[in-house]
Amino acid sequence: MRETATAFFVFDRRGPVHRGGSIPSNQANGSMMTLPTANDSPGPTASPRSWLLWVDGGGGFLLLDQPRFLLGGPASGGSNGVAVDDDGQTVVAVQADLRRREAELSRHSGRYVLAPRDGRVQMGPQRIHESAFLRSDDRFQLGSGVAFHFDVPHPLSGSARLRVDRRTRFRPHVDAVLWLDDTLVLGPTDDCHVRVSHAEGPLVMMRRQDAWQVKPVAAGESWRALTPGRRLEGLGISFLLESL
Repeated sequence: MRETATAFFVFDRRGPVHRGGSIPSNQANGSMMTLPTANDSPGPTASPRSWLLWVDGGGGFLLLDQPRFLLGGPASGGSNGVAVDDDGQTVVAVQADLRRREAELSRHSGRYVLAPRDGRVQMGPQRIHESAFLRSDDRFQLGSGVAFHFDVPHPLSGSARLRVDRRTRFRPHVDAVLWLDDTLVLGPTDDCHVRVSHAEGPLVMMRRQDAWQVKPVAAGESWRALTPGRRLEGLGISFLLESL
């Protein structure tokens, strides 16, 4: 891919930094443009462990970067639907008749595990009373029948996706929880964590040294800083990352 084939644009909350027309001459040989701020090359910070990702034409997602979290009913979440319990674990709230700590999901050496906490967990026809491994495309139920679908969609990424039955929803109201292991892929195909049908190609996101980075999946492209609160556009994908 030629460097001029992909143009990236970062927005602030007031509007676009650059839209349409020709790329300014001082940026014509680069594939990305960012606002010139001190955060363009961020180092380690005391960053949060959860974010909201809003993708035009792709939906809204809760991003978690941690080895384990809990699923519970609406009373378990904070004002934004995500809380931290007394043990320091993140609790993701579901708008359904569930206990405050219904189940726990964890990751061990690249394998995903589901375990009941204070509630009822069922995989297939069987109720489970101890930890069970989750495989991509597994389905399970919590409480009196709240259905979830777990998958690891991309063959080159260990990051997982968790969706809830359409009859209920997460709090905050998002389409899925994206559970970060290494990278997240946004693009036009079904194996992307976020499918954007009109995208011209895939983008990959990752978090390194407590900072988010993004780049196109193409030879010769370099990682660039992704600053929460600023809209980014590239390859026909427009998205915004917000800290919780």
